[in-house]
Amino acid sequence: MVQLLAVDSAETYETIEIATTARERTAASPAREGAPQERAMDRADDEGGHRLEENPDMVDNEQGLKKRQRSCKVYALYKSKPRKYTKYFCPECSTGNRRKYFCNVARGREKTCFAIWHTDWKNGNDIPRSLLQEHKLRDRPPATRPGKKRRRCLAAEEDEEENENEDSDGAVAGDEA
Repeated sequence: MVQLLAVDSAETYETIEIATTARERTAASPAREGAPQERAMDRADDEGGHRLEENPDMVDNEQGLKKRQRSCKVYALYKSKPRKYTKYFCPECSTGNRRKYFCNVARGREKTCFAIWHTDWKNGNDIPRSLLQEHKLRDRPPATRPGKKRRRCLAAEEDEEENENEDSDGAVAGDEA
């Protein structure tokens, strides 16, 4: 690092450098002590190799290109309102492109949703019955065309049906002649 200030001693310079690091300038968050990825990576060994990864899917909206957020699996089972959304998923729990999304922040609970799913519910194999009876688990793949909604084309379907009816009527009329 290049020294831009005229400082009397190396000790003073080190003190200033430590006090002005990016970590010290940012406001501390009460929800987390360290960076979420760092904590998740530290716990990867505790969770049997499971870790959180950021969702690679992007969506373009008024604010620009952003990471797509999905509903947290644990919050969906608890049916909490309002729903909580996250951009982190566990690749070890996911099958192919059908991902399991989990929060990496403990919101009103002692553990994160990631920890609840992996430690308390044993990777989703030991979910309490009361939660399972009220919720239908589905493994949905990510959107094939993100940003585009599926739209039924009723007019096109009606035109196809009319064309099929005309073709079948024409074939019958041709057989009679």
